[in-house]
Order: sequence, then C-alpha cells, then structure tokens
Amino acid sequence: MSIDNQNHVILIVDDESSVRESLAKVLQKENFQTMVAENGHEAESLITTENVSLVLSDFRMPEMSGLELLQRIKKSNPEIEVVLITGHGTIERAVEAMREGAYDFVTKPFKRADILRIVVKALEKRELTQENKFLRQQLADVGKFDTKFIGESQQVKKMLELIKRVAPLPSTVLITGESGTGKEIIARTIHTNSPRHNKRFVAVNCGAISENLIESELFGHVKGSFTGAIRDKEGLFKTASTGTLFLDEISTIPMSLQVKLLRALEEHEILPVGATRPIPVEPRIIAASNRDLLKEVEEGRFREDLYYRLNVVGIEVPSLRERQSDIPLLVEHFIQKFNHDLKKNVYGVSTETLSLFLNYKWKGNVRELENAIERAMILCDGNEILPEHLPHNFTPSPYSPELKTGLKESMMEFERTQILKTLEMVDQDKKAAAQLLGLSLSSLYRKMSELGIDTSEK
Repeated sequence: MSIDNQNHVILIVDDESSVRESLAKVLQKENFQTMVAENGHEAESLITTENVSLVLSDFRMPEMSGLELLQRIKKSNPEIEVVLITGHGTIERAVEAMREGAYDFVTKPFKRADILRIVVKALEKRELTQENKFLRQQLADVGKFDTKFIGESQQVKKMLELIKRVAPLPSTVLITGESGTGKEIIARTIHTNSPRHNKRFVAVNCGAISENLIESELFGHVKGSFTGAIRDKEGLFKTASTGTLFLDEISTIPMSLQVKLLRALEEHEILPVGATRPIPVEPRIIAASNRDLLKEVEEGRFREDLYYRLNVVGIEVPSLRERQSDIPLLVEHFIQKFNHDLKKNVYGVSTETLSLFLNYKWKGNVRELENAIERAMILCDGNEILPEHLPHNFTPSPYSPELKTGLKESMMEFERTQILKTLEMVDQDKKAAAQLLGLSLSSLYRKMSELGIDTSEK
C-alpha cells in the first residue's frame, strides 16, 4: 500500500530543539508536512486545531511524559498514530506504551532510514484502518438515507429526492433559499450521504470574515507573508481536502478573490498567500446563498463563469411559507428538543397557538419558528404552549375586523376553520387530524357534525 506523503501532517514533540529540527528536516525531505511542539501540553493544543496524522514524541519530557501524552491522544483522537523515541534505558517502558496503543518506538541514537520506515508503516496502518472503517460504514448504510431536515410536504420530498441523487456524486452543488430555511442542514445531509461522510465537513461563513483575511482563511499562507504570519497556516481548502467544504454566503466573496476561487475549483489546486508553488486539493464544494446570484451576476457583483461552475446542481430550499403543512411536524420536533435542553415537560401547543403558527408569515423561516418555540417554552409553566407565551407579534389584535361580534359565533368559525385546515393538511385522515387537534376521534366527529362539516369518508 502506498501513501501520499503530502496528505499527512506529522507532529514532532521533543523538549530539545536540535532533535525537533533534525527530525523535521528528515521528514520534510520526503514531502511530509511537519509541526513541532516542545512539550505535551503544546502538542495537545495543536492536535485540537490541526489535522495531525501521526505524533512522533520523545518518551522522557518534563511536565508530561510521552506515555501520558500517548494515553491522552488515544482517549481523544484514537485514529492518530503515535511513535515514541526512547533511550536504551526505557525500552521496557516503550514496550509498555505499545500495549497502551503506540504503533512502535525508535531508540536513540536513531537512523534516518529507521525513522522513515516506521513512520511510513504507521501511516499505512492509519490509512488501512480508515479505509476498513469506511467500507464497514458503507455496508451498514446500504439503502439508508440519513437526513435531519424535518418535513413531509411535497416541496420537501421533491428536494430530498434530488439530494439523494446528487449526494453520492462528486458534483459541485449550489444551495439557494431565504435565511433560516436550513441550507447548512442540506449541505450536511449531502455530505453525510456521500462517499466522503467519514471525512471532514468544514463550514465557513464567507460573510463573517473580513475582506483582507478571507484569502488566507480559504487558501492559507506561508510564514512571513504578511505582518502577523508567524507560521505557516493551512487554509480551509486544504483542511477539507478529501472531505467537504461548505461555503455559506458565497455572494459576499470579493470580486478580487473570485478568480482565485474559480481556479481552485477548475484546477483542483490552491496557492497560499506568499507561496510560489501550488498545493493540490480535492474537497467537494457545496456553496450557499440567500441572494439571487443571477441578479448579482447581472449587476456585476459576481462572476458569471464562477456562478455556472458552482451551480452544477442547484437546490432551492423552500421557505416555511411554501410548506405550511410541515409546521406541526417542526413544532413537535422543537418541543422535543427544548424539553431535553430546558428540562421541561411540554406536550404540545394549544389549538389557538397552532392556528397562529399556520397563519403567520414566517419571514425568518424555520429559525424564527425554533426561536419562538424556545421562548414560549421558557415562559410556559404548564404542559401546553398558549398564545400568551408567544412574542407579541403572534397575537392577533382584539380589534381585528375579521373577528365576529358574537363570541359564540367567533369560536365556532374559528373551530370550523381550524378543523378544515388540519384535515386538508393530513389529506383528510381524521385519526391524524384528531391527534393534531388534541381530540379523541369520536370528539372530532361530533365537532364536525356540530359545525356542518361533512363526516363521510372520501
């Protein structure tokens, strides 16, 4: 089995700078990426932020020994291989470390060939383990389609069918839709159901990064390329290579950077800031925008060639207004979520509350609904969310001209409208409608009869 040395980052941990520098030179000559740390605590910090494949650590170090570092790594990142460097007097301890999960050990003074042989073998084992894990997962996932997008409306079913088709492919995807509709959930669904699902999913909000930093964030930089660049930085394209890179709010990318982004997509390589040689990268790109990108193209704010390169497969996420029949499902989902998070025991919403939800405009879409449910459950002391628990903009005005003058007539009209809407929502399934309305089936039939609604089966 052969490995691509450039795809692996090796972290060298030793309290002697001469040893760190010597090992780094040996490995860099073989095109490995290297990082160094002078103690175990610094190594732990780097492991949490960098994609480390292998740790090459001295056994004896102050504060934290190589054995303790090994134990911590295997507890938090078991897929990282560890090779220990030991003196002759600690070989027995090194053998003990192998029982703790170390791949192997090298004795001092070490030879260049020995280091390289063990490093390559350790990385081959890592890649083989990951490949086996991936194959097992693929077998377990045969026939499954994993999604956390809530909804059963026709719009959602149609969208999920498209996602199911595109997820296994390497094609670039552009997700469009209003803010709060769940574009990142769609991106994660594509990644989860793709052959890359056991690799990294890296999400970046392009609109949240300042214009003078976004190039470095995406493509990385080399040490000394600008003030503050105290070491080489791996860009997000490299971090997500072999995985998925989700570029949210893609319309905010500066025009000056769009050419470089287009080249990265077409040539599958990036040029870090200050570098002279390009780096090969292979992330799957999923982009998203809440703006009309064609309009941005027409107005000269977005490159046309980049738009078509991103929009190989376009997925439009419907607004909540376009799929009102999914509101009861979403309400139930968020109630369950916040029951867990807030330690509550809310069963559902009142008929009046559900009616308000079904008739509300939802400019903030699913995110606004989620926030409304969370607020209501904070204020709710019982087991049912009532209109008074909602923000004031959900409560209809008492002077609304749509309300009838007689209280009894108003209530009857309200009940009739609510029952008809619920029946329509569940395709006339009276049992399902009764459950949504909080009534027994016999009570629903009685109400329908009182209100002049046809009770016959169609």
